Amino acid sequence: MKKILLSLAVASLAAVFASCGSSKNVISNNNSSGNPFGETYEMPCAVYDTDTDFAATGIFRGSSYQKGELLKWALQNAQEQVRMKIQHAYKGMVSNYSQNIGNNQGNDIERKMTMAGDQIIDAVINDTKAVCQRFGAVDESGHIECYVAIQISKKDLSEKVANGVKDVLTEDEKLRIGFNEMKYREQMNKSFEQYKSEN
Repeated sequence: MKKILLSLAVASLAAVFASCGSSKNVISNNNSSGNPFGETYEMPCAVYDTDTDFAATGIFRGSSYQKGELLKWALQNAQEQVRMKIQHAYKGMVSNYSQNIGNNQGNDIERKMTMAGDQIIDAVINDTKAVCQRFGAVDESGHIECYVAIQISKKDLSEKVANGVKDVLTEDEKLRIGFNEMKYREQMNKSFEQYKSEN
C-alpha cells in the first residue's frame, strides 16, 4: 500500500510540475528571407556604371504632397553622384595626359584644360534627364521615397570635352604641348572605361 501511495504521490507531483510551465507562447522570429539582416528589397531604378555609361540613382525622402520637389532633389542627388565619378576619372586623365606629352610649360595649360573640361562636364550633367523615376509607398507619417536614375554616355561626353578643350586652347598653346585632339579623346575614353572596372 505504501508503494502504491508513493507511486501516486510521485505521479501527481509530476503532473503538477508539468502543468506549471509558462502559459505564454514563445514568439519565434522566423526570418523567411534567410537573410541575417531581415527582409531586403531591390532598389527601384537601380542603374550601374558600364563600359559605355556613367550612371547613378538618386534617392530623396519627403512629404507625399511635394512630389515635384522630391523628383528635383532626387535628380540633383543622382547628378552629384555622377559628377564625382566623372570628375575623378577626368582629373586623373588630364594628369596622365600632361605627363605623357611632357608639358614642361608649367601648369597653366593643364589648369586651362581642366577648367574647360569641368565646365563642359557640369553643363552635360545639368542637362541630364531621368531614365527612370519611381515613388515608394506612403508611410504612416505621410512620407514617400523618390528614386531617380540617370545615365551619361562616356563616348558623347569625351567628344564634347575634347571639342571644348580644343576650342579653349590657343594655336600657340596647342603647338607648345603638342595637343592632339584625337589622342586626347582616346585617352579620355580609355580613362572613362577603366573607371568602371576599377571602382
